[in-house]
Amino acid sequence: MPRLFAVLLRMVLVVLLLGTLLAQVLLAVEANAVGHEYPEVESLVVPYSTAAIVAVAFVQVALCAVWRLLSMVTGDQVFTVQALRWVDIIAACAAGATILSAVVMVHLIFIVQIGGPGVFLGLAACVAWGTALVLLMVVMRGLLRAAISDRSELAEVI
Repeated sequence: MPRLFAVLLRMVLVVLLLGTLLAQVLLAVEANAVGHEYPEVESLVVPYSTAAIVAVAFVQVALCAVWRLLSMVTGDQVFTVQALRWVDIIAACAAGATILSAVVMVHLIFIVQIGGPGVFLGLAACVAWGTALVLLMVVMRGLLRAAISDRSELAEVI
């Protein structure tokens, strides 16, 4: 990978990480404001904002794993067993964020009974996109495992 691309990707990752930190702060502030403005949902402010902050933390961990994989690519070490761990972390973070978001939306729709069709569509989209991301990571892990195996076989031949 050209050095310029690696530097640009790292810059994007830093911007995304800073954006997620800002989002976590603003989530708490905005949730508090909504709770004061709409007293009927004030009891949901703390659990829902906590869930949102944890979901964003999953994204932050996944971004750090991408940073580590990028470092492995630039160091020509990506075709090692250690890289599989980082792909597993990304898949686990995607699964965790998807499950957490789905639980919150199911609670909102069926327990609290607030939201309507928009929240139901959000639930469907969250589950579909989250599942697709997890499956993509599983496929990528399989491809990486095959590449590691092929590389080690080639090393034995040489």
